[in-house]
Amino acid sequence: MSDYYHHFLSSMAGVGGQPDANQLEGSQPIPQPPPMAMGASSISNPYQSLGYFTGFPEPIMFSAPKAQRSRRKSAPGLDHIKHRRTRSGCYTCRSRRVKCDENHPTCERCRKGKRECVYPELAPAKGSGSSSKDSSGPSQQTSPSSSRGDDDDDFEQDTKLDPIMDEDEEEPESATTQSSMPFLLRRSSTTSSFGPQRAPRGYRQDSETPSFDGNMSSSSPSISAGTNTGLITPTALQLSDAPFPASGSRPDWSFLPHELQFYLNYYCENITNYHYCIVSDSDDFFRTILTTMATRNDALLYAVVGFAAYHHTLKNPKGQINEFLQYYNRSVTLLLAFLKKKERNTVATLLTILQLATIEEYLGDWVNLMGHQRAAFELLTQLFTPQTIVQTPLGRMVMKWYSRFDVFIGIMGSFQTTLPREWFTTMIEYCDAQVTRDPRNLSWKVEVCAARLRLISVEMSLLFGKGAREEVSEDEYTAEHHRLTDALETWKDGWDATLRKPAYLVTDFAGDCTAEPDDIVDPYAPGVLFRPPLFAATILECEWHSVSLMHGSQSAFETSEEARTDLMEHAYAICQICATVEAWPLSPGGSLIILHPCLAIAALYVEGDSKHHMWIRKKLALLEAMGYISPVTMRTRMAELFHDESCIRWWLPNDEGFTPMIQNIRAFADERNAMAVSAQSENVRQIRHVFSKMQIGPAGGKLESSSAGSRGGK
Repeated sequence: MSDYYHHFLSSMAGVGGQPDANQLEGSQPIPQPPPMAMGASSISNPYQSLGYFTGFPEPIMFSAPKAQRSRRKSAPGLDHIKHRRTRSGCYTCRSRRVKCDENHPTCERCRKGKRECVYPELAPAKGSGSSSKDSSGPSQQTSPSSSRGDDDDDFEQDTKLDPIMDEDEEEPESATTQSSMPFLLRRSSTTSSFGPQRAPRGYRQDSETPSFDGNMSSSSPSISAGTNTGLITPTALQLSDAPFPASGSRPDWSFLPHELQFYLNYYCENITNYHYCIVSDSDDFFRTILTTMATRNDALLYAVVGFAAYHHTLKNPKGQINEFLQYYNRSVTLLLAFLKKKERNTVATLLTILQLATIEEYLGDWVNLMGHQRAAFELLTQLFTPQTIVQTPLGRMVMKWYSRFDVFIGIMGSFQTTLPREWFTTMIEYCDAQVTRDPRNLSWKVEVCAARLRLISVEMSLLFGKGAREEVSEDEYTAEHHRLTDALETWKDGWDATLRKPAYLVTDFAGDCTAEPDDIVDPYAPGVLFRPPLFAATILECEWHSVSLMHGSQSAFETSEEARTDLMEHAYAICQICATVEAWPLSPGGSLIILHPCLAIAALYVEGDSKHHMWIRKKLALLEAMGYISPVTMRTRMAELFHDESCIRWWLPNDEGFTPMIQNIRAFADERNAMAVSAQSENVRQIRHVFSKMQIGPAGGKLESSSAGSRGGK
């Protein structure tokens, strides 16, 4: 991993002053800035100059020189004894900080407490073939009994949890000492991310919100402190599917602290692939594969838990911003610590970066999203080739997850995607082959459609980037633009008939199905949505309208009335799908989130009266309530469109729906997104390309295309 990403993460976890406690607890809304003048790009708020994650002690402890590290002192009046880690006891006793008698197969303490007793595998003898540094198998791991020296001792000293006592044991006096960072797991080993799994067993369903009183305890061994130290090659990745639970089942995380179990359960019950803006997940990647890998890798675990905690907090009227920031901050610092060790990167590291990037997108921080995307590209091309990435469900989802960010950033910032075209064509060829092999499988047919539309989007990004940099002539730009227009029409006409079966169309809705007077489309119109398993076809159709709308707006010539009418039809089709998805009670979770980019571009091409504007504003407010925060530059652009500066503060009059929680997240996100670090990131932050050829006209907020001499983002 390049030094760039090390510095990037260090800046994210940079030091800073500590805010007032009320700012982080969410009990008092953070004061909002006055409305910004049209076109302004930054605001002042209480988080300015505080550092990336405010309120967390010693956020860059891993970068401090070893000699300058200070050990945390014990509380006055308590005798402090530094406990060295047990090297040969079972994981359960070691995590509980009690002496293990080392009886096999079950020690006496685990037998009495009816706990699972798991011993570390014996370290291979020196010089044996299994310990070769060149080994590339996915199960390669560091011996659990290995020590990381003083760094590990310092880290462990700050992160110990109180021991859990048996009924006949007396609680030691030192157990009453509270940890200064109660959400940390105790580290007992550095095991492989792809190490052996215990057999799945039942888990406890948690319906209550976890307590944040500092008493997080664990009754069995924790997971690894870092990512896998073994080399995961493209060949080895083909074996990574074997340890994962069957689709629809959950991995065992009963050994984790209660808070982490709670959020992982919440994640599986509420988060879908649509929350990640990914059209399909036929392999149940997010609930099965991702969560399994998270139980084996701390940085990934805290990133996933942070994402779940973010969504849970938004739904909690008494939610506190630090409930999810603490987990995200933990993930960042663990990832930074691992990268500084210069160990071999793994797929778990890549997934951690992608999950952090997803949270950045939700916070509206597209500049930091671009930083993660750059690092993800470096790892992806190290770990995979175009041919190996398509061979496993894990690889294919990594490809879809990363390429979405690649296209998203490229189109917003008017520069080309990083992945070469071969990666996308190989995915199409693989999915085509699967359809040929299993022609009755609807999932593969959806995958083929999605992959082909993704390639068209990539080619659009390449064209718009070349046009912005004036690397093509006007004739070349026009010829390629026409070719992509034909490709979009061919894509729509080339759908397999099984993806349009009328039997799957939604024709009825529960309750009152009368449209409201302020609706611009009928949200209860029959025949707009497809039910599962074809719901993804609805999302793909909406994305096609969005891509066609973006493409049509970037013509090298002034938009004709006929073309303008066509663009408006695409915009209303998007609004129709969004409204119907919202109205249908059986729409999957997150399905409005994935439609957010489509709705944002459609807003530019609907009628410019107050009724249409308010309809769009209500939808944008709803999306922010779901956690998808619009950055201040986006709000400023929309305020220009709506001719209402108050939209910079909030979408609806009188702060309707602008909860203290959203206000706190907004203030936090706005401060982070205020400073761009390069010309490219400035283009992304200002959404320059999206609006470069869409100028707000004087009549009713209509948009007019710029002159013919301005091509592809100029």
